[in-house]
Amino acid sequence: LGIPVSTVSAWVKGRLFPKGEGLGYSPPVLREVAGGGLSFFHLVELYVLRSLRTRHGVSLQAVRKALEYAERELGVKHLLLSPELKTHGGELFLDRYGQLVNLSRSGLVALRELLIQDLRRVEWEGEWPVRLYLPVRGRPEARVSVSPRFRYGRPAVYGVETRILAARVDGGETPEALAEDYGMPLEAVMDALVFENLQLGAA
Repeated sequence: LGIPVSTVSAWVKGRLFPKGEGLGYSPPVLREVAGGGLSFFHLVELYVLRSLRTRHGVSLQAVRKALEYAERELGVKHLLLSPELKTHGGELFLDRYGQLVNLSRSGLVALRELLIQDLRRVEWEGEWPVRLYLPVRGRPEARVSVSPRFRYGRPAVYGVETRILAARVDGGETPEALAEDYGMPLEAVMDALVFENLQLGAA
């Protein structure tokens, strides 16, 4: 997702920060799972939260208030996982039971642009996310995805792991040959190669 490990830790576990003569504590934004690990649902929540923070300029305080309000007043424990999360006119909405509840009227959240484009990269089955199409720098339509149902969440395009495609190209095969071999568009192979090289660069 391109999120620094320290930021993920702060969002999931909270963080300490210097305050006057002592230390202050910033509580987590997301719920931590038992044992301290991260789940696929966390991955989706982190993706939505990253989009809110970086693309739409929403403060963490506003996100916290929206999450607290949704849980307290609407009984929605995972607002960022809700397939009913919608945006319109620069405001964040939760569409529940056919009625639009405007969270920003309580002074909770104001978006600078629509979030719905980002939410379209999440594939839902019923009320739960089952697949996330990862952002790939410079390729807004990239089809690299992760799903807990495929190879324990390993990144893939058209059912083929991205690392396998990258390894075969490194072994001397051409992207065109791989596209023909796997019966996928050449663009999908290129998505995988760009994604894998970005991961290597980040490491």
